[in-house]
Order: sequence, then C-alpha cells, then structure tokens
Amino acid sequence: MMIAKTKILAWLVVILLATNVSTILSFAYHRYTELKQEPNEEMTQMPGEQRTRFFKEQLGLTPNQVDLFREVNRSFNQQARGITQELEFLRASLVDEMIRETPDHSRLKELSVQIGAKHAQLKTVTYTFYLSLKKLCNDEQKEQLARIFKSLVSADQNIQLPQGKRGKHKRQ
Repeated sequence: MMIAKTKILAWLVVILLATNVSTILSFAYHRYTELKQEPNEEMTQMPGEQRTRFFKEQLGLTPNQVDLFREVNRSFNQQARGITQELEFLRASLVDEMIRETPDHSRLKELSVQIGAKHAQLKTVTYTFYLSLKKLCNDEQKEQLARIFKSLVSADQNIQLPQGKRGKHKRQ
C-alpha cells in the first residue's frame, strides 16, 4: 500500500513538473516573439503619428494644417530613416575596422568623412523639414515652432519629440 502511494505521488510530481516546464517555455516563447515583432510595427506607425499628435497639440494645428503636416512629415521620416540606417551601417563599419588586428587608417578616415557627410545630409533634411513646417504656420505657430526647435538643440532639452518605445532613431 505504501509503495502504491509513493508511485502515485511520484507520478503527480512528474506531471506537475512537466506542466510547469511547458508553461514556462510557452511564456518565454510568446514573450520572445512579441518583442521580436514590436519594433517593426512601431517603426512604420508610431513615430509619425506621435509626432503628428505632438505638433498638432503644441502648435494648435487646424485639420487642414494637420493634413499638410502629415505629407511633410512622411517625406521627412522616409529621408531621415534612410540616412539614419546608412549612418548605422557606416558606424558599424568604422568599429569593425577599428577592432581589426591592423586597422587601415585610410579606411578609417574615409569612413569618418562619409559619416560626416551623412550627418550634414541629415541636418539638411532636418532644416528642410523645419522650413516646410514653418510655411504651414501662422505667426503665433511660427513662434512656438521656433521654441520647439530651439529646445531640441539646447543643452537642457525641455522638449522631447516622440520617438516610439524603441529609442533607436534618436536625434543625430
């Protein structure tokens, strides 16, 4: 009788252990797939809509201005995202070259120059974005827009533009 109870209890422990392990593995798998999918969705949706909402609220944009803003913002996002991706690639190439056993100094200089040119290109896209926004605004909105952009470049950075949860595309 005692052996039968021990066998039953042993089987119950095995079943409970298997259930717990499968639950943990299932949770880990689903969490991993969720984390893997989130950045792609945010990259295509969140930053643009958050930025639209931010500027609409901060500047008091009319519905017509919001529509025009979306067009300007879409163009800016596409250009800035492309440049930012190129910058990421160039930075990775620079680090790869730096950590080589014998780094090629001319290649390092070339990559540095390319990074500088991409930064300049990004700044050009940014000021073009600002000037396009400025054209949409009335005098009051222009003053607020100037305050927003001044704050973005100041040391204390009073205003942070929405960037989604990724934080990958920070100001350059």
